[in-house]
Amino acid sequence: NLGRVPKLTGSGDGSKSTTVSVIVPARNEASVLGKTLESLLAQEGVAMELIVVDDHSTDGTERIVSRYLRSGVVYVLPPRTPEGWMGKTWACHVGYLNSRGDWLVFLDADVRLKDRRLLQNALDAASSEGLDALSLIPRLSTRTLASKVMLPALLMLMYLLAPPSKSNDPRERLAFFFGAFIAVRREAYESVGGHAAVRGELLDDKALGELLKSKGRRTALLDASDRYEAEFAGGLRDHFGGLIRLFTQYALDEASRNGRPVGRLSKYLAGGLVFLGGPTALPLMAVVLASHPVTVGLCLSPILASLVAQAVYLRRIGERAVYALAAPVAHLVILSALIRVTAWTVRGKARVEWHGRKYAADLRRGGIRLEADR
Repeated sequence: NLGRVPKLTGSGDGSKSTTVSVIVPARNEASVLGKTLESLLAQEGVAMELIVVDDHSTDGTERIVSRYLRSGVVYVLPPRTPEGWMGKTWACHVGYLNSRGDWLVFLDADVRLKDRRLLQNALDAASSEGLDALSLIPRLSTRTLASKVMLPALLMLMYLLAPPSKSNDPRERLAFFFGAFIAVRREAYESVGGHAAVRGELLDDKALGELLKSKGRRTALLDASDRYEAEFAGGLRDHFGGLIRLFTQYALDEASRNGRPVGRLSKYLAGGLVFLGGPTALPLMAVVLASHPVTVGLCLSPILASLVAQAVYLRRIGERAVYALAAPVAHLVILSALIRVTAWTVRGKARVEWHGRKYAADLRRGGIRLEADR
């Protein structure tokens, strides 16, 4: 529920005495990186250095960045990912090592800043509130049919597992960070160990936010969905892979805490079967029980409520509400991923693929390692 998350305001005049290092880790993002860099170079009111860390792309990412070198963009090609690191955490770490700013802003390679004062306003908000870190919620842009179908269900799942409003509550452990935009005061980042401290995390944004918060650092989550957007692309297979990463990380967290990775996942599975599988099957039950109108109404009301909620969200982000009719497909994709990872916890091993890299996760001891890099 974004209504309970404060919006980033446009107040403040900015200060060029504060320097910001914008670090953009990129792996095979050549098709979108150019627009990201152009929107960053158009920013006003901040003293900025812009660093692109090419995570060994094979799609011409270096060629795209080379067009902007005269504009001051710094291109960095890191050494190969060391043992124990995720590709993205390593790229972010290398970007930090090559930076000089008082603030570090980690930005995904597929974002577009629509407001030329976004960086300035973000730093002003951090300064006025005495923050050590903040993350901004974007508008998610969908280009594929699968993304339009999956987005409402995935956001509902994400907000259920990690309610954004809790991120701004200092009494809560949760720090809901969007990886698309994370700004951290350099001193705070270094004091907690930076990305080196979350090197093996599949959900590094969440892990970094919770690490900062656990060390007493002030963090905030703000809604900037009217100021910048991030790509939410890919087919059903891509979204299925993202869910595998999500649930695998939850299993790894459980294994690290109490050696029982199946604990939390089994609860999620039970809930998923009720709240996702149930609405998918209810229309069939209604057909079977068609001679009882009251029963038919009871069977259909939950799925109708779910469809209406997803239709409203689709309209809110400028998409056609008709895509909500495919919600059962999204529910089945989520359930399938949850069932697969839950089954993996029984045997204690998982296989995760991310940006062309394959990782093996030990769900009993909580470790993860790189298996293949292509």
